[in-house]
Amino acid sequence: MEDSQLVEPSSVVADIQDLLLATPDVEAFLDELARHSAAMFSTPERDVYCGITLMRQRNAGTVASSSERARQLDEIQYAYADGPCLHACREGTQVHIPDFEKDNTWPEYNKDITNHGVRSVLAVPFPLSDNIAMAGLNLYADHPNAFDQAAVQRANDYVQQASKGLQLAVLIAQHSQTAANLRAAMESRTVIDVATGIIIAQNRCTQVEAMELIKKASSNRNVKLRVVAQAIVDSAGGGPIQTVFQ
Repeated sequence: MEDSQLVEPSSVVADIQDLLLATPDVEAFLDELARHSAAMFSTPERDVYCGITLMRQRNAGTVASSSERARQLDEIQYAYADGPCLHACREGTQVHIPDFEKDNTWPEYNKDITNHGVRSVLAVPFPLSDNIAMAGLNLYADHPNAFDQAAVQRANDYVQQASKGLQLAVLIAQHSQTAANLRAAMESRTVIDVATGIIIAQNRCTQVEAMELIKKASSNRNVKLRVVAQAIVDSAGGGPIQTVFQ
């Protein structure tokens, strides 16, 4: 890779910010980031394929790829539950294999990836907070020794520059998921409370006794409390229940 491929850090940060603003969710952001990364390290003569792995609770949660070929290459290491990017994510260390035909780090994986025409790989972990997620940038090339010392340094610099955008995207996704979970929990609570009130009115019983009847029906039918509660509301002519958020 020529030195002309090097892009100023301020330009990378601006590009990542634009991607973050232009994409609707973390999955779309990761896909765009993967394509941006592949373009950064490719040359007119040789393509580089990029995969980005996002891991939560030490399990792969989201995978983004710059192309269909990159996605297929990433899936190979998922089939073995190990490989350069997964190792980089889990251990927080860079993995650089200049030539798979001369490497035996993961024998079965190495053989498989070589059969797919890949000769070299560079995997660099993103420096994210442990309590947020773990992520790694995976760069594949079809020729050996694709990433010289300068390219490795550029990749590490690039990951450092892109990490804040990725970290922000993950935080936004986590907050959105938390809000969605809270809304779902409150909606379930609302329909259960309404069903409890119906049972109290129909059976002249206490709230505890009404709740026990719902739990018993849930257990006997092997369905969730909310499903039983909604059925009680429906039978009373109440229809769908909406939770009002103010």
